[in-house]
Amino acid sequence: MIRAHAVAARSSNSVVVAVKVSVERNPGTEIRVVAAAIFHHGQLFLAQRPAGSSQGGLWEIPGGKVEAGETDQQALQRELTEELAIDVVVGDYIAESVTDYGDKVVRLVAYRAECDANAIEQIALHSHQASAWVSVAGALTYPLCPADIPLLEALLA
Repeated sequence: MIRAHAVAARSSNSVVVAVKVSVERNPGTEIRVVAAAIFHHGQLFLAQRPAGSSQGGLWEIPGGKVEAGETDQQALQRELTEELAIDVVVGDYIAESVTDYGDKVVRLVAYRAECDANAIEQIALHSHQASAWVSVAGALTYPLCPADIPLLEALLA
């Protein structure tokens, strides 16, 4: 938002106008998002966001927004059921990142998540266009959502 404030003063033969212009950026609303690092045989599950969506075509650790009244764990369980049709047990906290996209600020919190081998075989992509099982180092070679990069780096540390 741009704001201008003018002050006029008159002296004997002239008018002096001082204008103060300030640019105020309305900070984006912070959104809490959770992500599940799912491993199978040492490989991490990545999902590609659909073209035409926010961050379309980029790869991510799957998860989603935490709704009002939900814990991080409840949100992950709900999101992975909706997006991948799997039930998970949410494990240890990994790391979090805060990324300002201009219109919103995303606080992305990652946890390890486990599901049984049969569930892994049954993953269905309801909200993504592709998936891959990769090493964590290999994941960093994919075009990733910016908020996911620090989480992958934390997994390598």
